[in-house]
Amino acid sequence: MRIVMIGAGAMGSMFGARLARGGADVVLHDIDATHLAAIAAGGLRVSAPDGEVVLRLPVAARAEDVGPVDTAVVLVDSNATAAAAALAARLLPPDGFALTVQNGIGNLEALTAALGAGRVVGGTTYNSAARLASGHVLHSNIGETTIGELDGRASERVAGLAELLRRAGLPVAVSDNVVGHIWMKFVLNAAINPVSAITGLRPGEIMRTAPARQLLETALDEILSVVAAKNVRLPDPDPRAAVLDHAWERYNRPSMLQHVEAGRRTEIDSLNAALLREAAALGIACPVNRTIVLAVKALEARAALRAGGPPDEAALEAAARSSPRPA
Repeated sequence: MRIVMIGAGAMGSMFGARLARGGADVVLHDIDATHLAAIAAGGLRVSAPDGEVVLRLPVAARAEDVGPVDTAVVLVDSNATAAAAALAARLLPPDGFALTVQNGIGNLEALTAALGAGRVVGGTTYNSAARLASGHVLHSNIGETTIGELDGRASERVAGLAELLRRAGLPVAVSDNVVGHIWMKFVLNAAINPVSAITGLRPGEIMRTAPARQLLETALDEILSVVAAKNVRLPDPDPRAAVLDHAWERYNRPSMLQHVEAGRRTEIDSLNAALLREAAALGIACPVNRTIVLAVKALEARAALRAGGPPDEAALEAAARSSPRPA
């Protein structure tokens, strides 16, 4: 099986390395030329709890350099999923398919719009990764990955992917309710990640800091009210307890915190902002999540404003005195 990783950031590189170790022929595609150049020059270095490896994997910054593939694994930031879906449609043969294990909701919809539901496999993962340097990623947590057909049927292609990942040392489950698993991960990320991004606290710190924990729990209750109204069948019988227990035990840096600290755009639009769209369609008010979205977008705006360095206070205040006030 020849697989193209569409998105070779921390998670894409880590999964690409694992799939290669499982026996797949993997090519990494990304727009980050510096990262790809480092991999081409010295191999992809992955530091993980079960050891460190350096793999020589082909890279392709341009779509036309990818070559023939059977499968696309989409692991771009959710803001880029529509573009990744269009690329997958160009690269895949008529009988090829795409797998997503991205966070958030809306990714499946973008991929099925471009490829058709029959050419998309869904999934979610509790692995964590971070980029330490160009060409070097940290696989910080080995967790379970769940994959499955969107219609719940058993298939050879899902079984083959699962076997590849098992051979590479990753725990994998195949589910007939993969959409429910995706929503469960969405609930967890929408509750924890933005609170971490806003406060700078890690999940375990949030749970041990009363105001932050209260913010997380109130947001979580709103999220679960929307899930219940949509009649989504979550795999955990007590999702509230599961999210709080997960946060209690974890001291990782969630991706949204990493993005805020790096001055990058976050995935808030596929998490809490997506929740607000679902809630509005159902007539459900989610004031805490609306405030969370505004706060994260304000942090994104701060990064843009500070991109040129510290502000010139005197010049800005002089300009402000003569500028029109907002209505």
